[in-house]
Amino acid sequence: MVTDTLTDPRDGNIYRTVQIGAQRWLAENLKYLPSVCPGTTTPDGSAFHYVYDYQGDSVEEAKATANYRHYGVLYNWLAAQEACPPGWHLPSDAEWSALTDFLIHTHKHITPSNVGYALRSRRQVGSPLGGDGNTLEHPRWEGVARSQERGLAALRRMIADFIDGRAIGHGTDEFGFSALPGGRTTYGGYYRIGDLGYWWSATEASPLRVWSRQMTLSGAVNRWDMSKNYGYSVRCIQD
Repeated sequence: MVTDTLTDPRDGNIYRTVQIGAQRWLAENLKYLPSVCPGTTTPDGSAFHYVYDYQGDSVEEAKATANYRHYGVLYNWLAAQEACPPGWHLPSDAEWSALTDFLIHTHKHITPSNVGYALRSRRQVGSPLGGDGNTLEHPRWEGVARSQERGLAALRRMIADFIDGRAIGHGTDEFGFSALPGGRTTYGGYYRIGDLGYWWSATEASPLRVWSRQMTLSGAVNRWDMSKNYGYSVRCIQD
């Protein structure tokens, strides 16, 4: 794992970057925010930028929120295409697939059903990894302890979930990608921060839909074709 930093010349944001195979990725969700609109705004063919739960139109106010700091910006697809800093771009569907395929083909313990754990941040409610991995503080994933359970109570919850077929794994962040669940905005509302992460690709699936990637509390990295009007996170890849 080779890490570095990138300073965005447009706004001064500093990002961690990571080399995985032949690709260099941002190791954080993009925070570029030239404008912002409320989550109740329905896209009309223009570029829209959102910050989770923010309902105003002040860039300064939006940047002062914890959700901006922890999870970055949500972009509709038109905005996402123009969002990455110079020398970087929105990854294609093939580039997303190359990321997961590389890990699956070069590491025997990684499979299509658990590759998401290897890419997810360690920060999770009830994570057995302990330390700063087991946390209720954002940014983090929900987890086996869905409330303020700790210790034996969290273990009992994990065992019950496993018996009932609701087993939830934990992120190991083995390669420094540090995926975090920024949620989404769709049809006038914000949904699933801490629970689901969605990221755009640059590849259209149809005139109205685009290929995206989704990570959940399970271990897969799901490939879905989604409406261009949705607000998703962005991870940039180096040119």
